[in-house]
Parts: sequence; structure tokens; C-alpha cells
Amino acid sequence: MKKLLFLPLLLLLAGCWDTNQPERMYYLFGLGIDFKDDEYIMYAQIIDFTNIAKSDQPNPDASQAEVGVARGRNFNEVFFNLYKTMDERLFLGQLEYIVFSEEALKQEKGKATVNAFVRYRELRYTTWTYVTDAPLEEIMLTTPIINKAITLSKVGDPTNSLSQSSFIQPINFRELLINTDEPSHSAIIPFIELSDSWSTDKGQDSVYSIKSVALITYKDGYMGQLKGDDVKGLQWMNEKTTRGQVTIKIDGFSEPYITNVIESVKPTIRPIINEDSIHFELEVKCVVKAIESENQEIMDQVKDKIEETIKKEIEATYKAALEMGVDVFRLSEVVYRKHNKSWKKFHVDGTVPLNENSIRSIDVEVVKMNGERIISNEK
Repeated sequence: MKKLLFLPLLLLLAGCWDTNQPERMYYLFGLGIDFKDDEYIMYAQIIDFTNIAKSDQPNPDASQAEVGVARGRNFNEVFFNLYKTMDERLFLGQLEYIVFSEEALKQEKGKATVNAFVRYRELRYTTWTYVTDAPLEEIMLTTPIINKAITLSKVGDPTNSLSQSSFIQPINFRELLINTDEPSHSAIIPFIELSDSWSTDKGQDSVYSIKSVALITYKDGYMGQLKGDDVKGLQWMNEKTTRGQVTIKIDGFSEPYITNVIESVKPTIRPIINEDSIHFELEVKCVVKAIESENQEIMDQVKDKIEETIKKEIEATYKAALEMGVDVFRLSEVVYRKHNKSWKKFHVDGTVPLNENSIRSIDVEVVKMNGERIISNEK
């Protein structure tokens, strides 16, 4: 009888009525954002975890991802238009990367486009951020080499390949917001291209390639693309660089061009403040994995050539960015943080005026050379 009395009470106990079943949700992995004809265009990449969770190489007969397209006058409208085409609830907390088109960032709303994502509480600040001028739908449908899981792609997991080449550092959404939050700040965003440098028995296999960067400033927004040799100097002024390369030409070897691995980089920026001007001294110390020779004269030549090449690459990057109106090494920020009174005196709209002569000296020092013996190459 007592058991029967408790039965109605059990019906009043709270249960998991508001939970979402994992198998009844779609998982957003990547987003592409474009802006045309006064409308936002969003490309939403949905992935199937059941196809990729158990293996690095998913079922080749199954699609790893589908891409949906939605348009709207603002982001809320875009998402609601996307929801109307979906069968299940969309989960945003799994988003790994966002790709902005150049057009989206060129608009006056470029900074607002970035800030709009802050309003979505499910989105994570660790989401990787990129820019491209390639068709966004092609970008979102590109899969890794030899059918690796799409979650292991260069854009979804960029840190994995940094151990071999840290040429261009990835940037997450948190870093992007910080780097565009002050007048003296600028953001350097990896620029995605599609490359046909790989092939299969079925033809060319389009893959991601990151060889350039997009520059964004607090005041002016999107400033353009830094590419080719002009981008090389960035790695030497970034303390996160753990493995880069420098190719030099040395007389006395059967192979005239030698590529040396730079294993660590420690840059320093020193403002030199005078009564009516500010100049800067740059210092870069690095460890090099280079050829090893019993001929000390050749080793000295290798060291000098490496230092000379790195210096030239830093100069080229600084001048190319300066022509675009960007303080790419964030020299103004160093003055802002370490010499704030001087920054207040000299700054114009938040940045210290720079010209080609603002960098007074660039001192590059190879502090250690870890050798690889290739004595047989000597003549």
C-alpha cells in the first residue's frame, strides 16, 4: 500500500526532458563567410562523426562532409534560414574553423563581421580563423590527402604540421579579437589557397595550401594580402617559430644551393626614443641546423650567409607591409606598452608614424649551429 502512495510522487520528479540526443543532432565543423549584394552568405560544413571516429581513413564510399548555403541580412537571419533546411538540431560547439572571404572583410562591416560571432555563446574562442579568395564551397568540400579524416585537415588541425614547418602561424578567434582590439594592433591571418600539386589514379587531388597572409588593422580593417617572398620575414620576428628554413648559395660545394633548418628564433624589438623621433633596433637570435664541414672558412661563410639572408627577408617584409599601411611587426605596440608617455606624444590615431628608415638596425646572430656532416659535397 505504501508503495502505491509513492508512485504518484515519482511522476513529479524531474527528468532529462530537455536533453538532446547526440545522434539526433548535426555537428557544425567549419564555416565560410562571404558578403555580396548587401547579404551575408554562409557556407556551413556538417561532418558525420560516425564515419570518421573509428579510423584515420574513413569509408571512401561515404561523404565525410556536406555543405549547406544560407543567405541573410545579418547573422541571426542567416542561421535561421539555414535551420529551415535542416532535419535535426544544429550544434555549434564543435566548430573548429572559420574562413572569411576577402569580400566579407573588405566591407565597412568587416570588423563587425568578426565581432558578430562573439554573440553566439556556443561558439568557442579556440576556433581557427582564415581568409581566402577561392570559392568557399570548394574550400569547405576539400578533404586531406589519401582520404584522411577531415577533422585532421590543415585547417581543422593546423598545429600538427607546425613541428615540420612553422612558416605561417595559425591564429584562433581569441587571438584575432585581441589583435584587433587596440589602435596599435594588427592581425596576421593565414590565407588559404587551393593547390593541385597532388594527384591520384583518378586525377588531380585538390588540397589546402597556406603560403601567404591577410593583414587586418584596428583602424582600417582589411588591408590586403602579403605573399611571395614578402611574407618570409614574418617567421623571424615571431617567437613561436620553432622550425623554418633558409636557402643560401655557397661557393665550394658541388650543390650551389644549401637549405638550412632554423630550429628556434628569439626576436627582440628595442625602441630608441629621441626628442623628436622614434627609431627601432631589431635583434634576432637563432639556432641553425646546418651542414658541417671540416673547413672552418666554409662554416663561417654559411653562418654569415644565413644571417645576411634572414636580415634581408625581415627588411623586405617590413617594407612590403609598410606600403600597405601596416605595422606588421607591431612596433607601435612595443612603444605603447614599454614607453607609454612617448607613445602618447608621437602617436597618430593610435600608431607611431613609420617610414623606411624607422628601423635603424637589424642584428641577426646565429648563436649555435647544430651540424649535419656533408663533407663529401666539398670540392
